[in-house]
Amino acid sequence: MHLQTSVLRPIVSSFNLIGDDANWNRFTGLPWDQLNPSLLTEGQRGAVVFVSYVEDHLPGYFHEYQTLFPIEDAQTTEEAIHNRELFRFIVRWGFEEDKHAQVLTMYQLKSGIEPSEEVLERRMIEENRKSFSIGFSEPVQVFTYTLLQEKATQMYYQALGRRVTEPVLGKLLNYLSKDEARHYSFFCQLLEAFVRTAEDPEKEVLPMIEDVIYSYKMPLHNTMTDYRRKAILMAREAPDYDRNAPQAVLTAMLEKMAQKHERLNRPILKMTEKMRSRLSVR
Repeated sequence: MHLQTSVLRPIVSSFNLIGDDANWNRFTGLPWDQLNPSLLTEGQRGAVVFVSYVEDHLPGYFHEYQTLFPIEDAQTTEEAIHNRELFRFIVRWGFEEDKHAQVLTMYQLKSGIEPSEEVLERRMIEENRKSFSIGFSEPVQVFTYTLLQEKATQMYYQALGRRVTEPVLGKLLNYLSKDEARHYSFFCQLLEAFVRTAEDPEKEVLPMIEDVIYSYKMPLHNTMTDYRRKAILMAREAPDYDRNAPQAVLTAMLEKMAQKHERLNRPILKMTEKMRSRLSVR
């Protein structure tokens, strides 16, 4: 089930309107002359490596979206028009995520986390060549998954940034978290549009959102070499980051939606009450 293009278009246009004014330069926008690698802990170095892998898998994420929302192979003209409009978001989102990937690898090289460009390039491409699947094909589920991914990275970057004293990394994490917050906001608007415009959201949309929330895992959890150990070490560097926080934020967002739309109040609150109990979120 797709949104009507007339509903999708203003959401995409709003995102790009803000995005055009929210740009930052990966080459000149950071105080590279103030770089002080001695201020990095070993754990922070490992966290930079970990998030570099996640951000750098963009070709896989991009390919998944192009497969799920084709233009040439769309079943109908209406679907092709919808997917072309969505592509206006996808290309900006991809540009911004690729910028994150490149600047994180630049940081690794400049800080000496990995001083060899050749070694770093080969390590990155080894993970990049592994296949990626969101695990869902329904648009509302694809967007719910990505919403949680964007919120998780935003909150992790913020939590890590509060512990970092190295000035370049601190500023970089601030840039990254702001980008991820805008991406999250876009997907929030999409989800609200799906729920608001569905004829019977309790049957058509809410169960699909709920399914993603319960099964969500971060990208590359099943492909990255030694993922579990790396994820544990990464989490230790941001002890105030709660891995259930993205689901809690989404739960609160849905409850606000219920307050705004009277007909959605009962089904949403019924669902979120169950979610709060099952996920132990406040």
